[in-house]
Amino acid sequence: MKIGDFMERDVVMVDESIKVVDVARLMGERRIGSVIVTRNGKPYGIFTERDFFSKAIIDDGLENRVGMYASSPLITVSPDFTVEEASKIMADMKVRRLVVVEKEEVVGIFTASDLVRAISGR
Repeated sequence: MKIGDFMERDVVMVDESIKVVDVARLMGERRIGSVIVTRNGKPYGIFTERDFFSKAIIDDGLENRVGMYASSPLITVSPDFTVEEASKIMADMKVRRLVVVEKEEVVGIFTASDLVRAISGR
């Protein structure tokens, strides 16, 4: 099974200069756990719920730029990776999300929820 069959294709990207409070609001409205953070139009990091709680909130940084708290570098894979390969990377790297790229473009995100869905056959 390829992760391209299970990944989320609607990836939300924000510029690194956007305030954390605005990104948090966007994540809440969209009911998503992460956004890709761009610098000069190119993806360079990911801002997750964990980054929000473990970095931004602790730093009282709601008015700061989201780029200050984004996790970088991105851990990327191809949509042709198997579910098994992706799960090994996620376990080894201790991450819950992999950014899926094709021809240097973000085409999706593969999350722990997608992994469960793939394994359960749903």
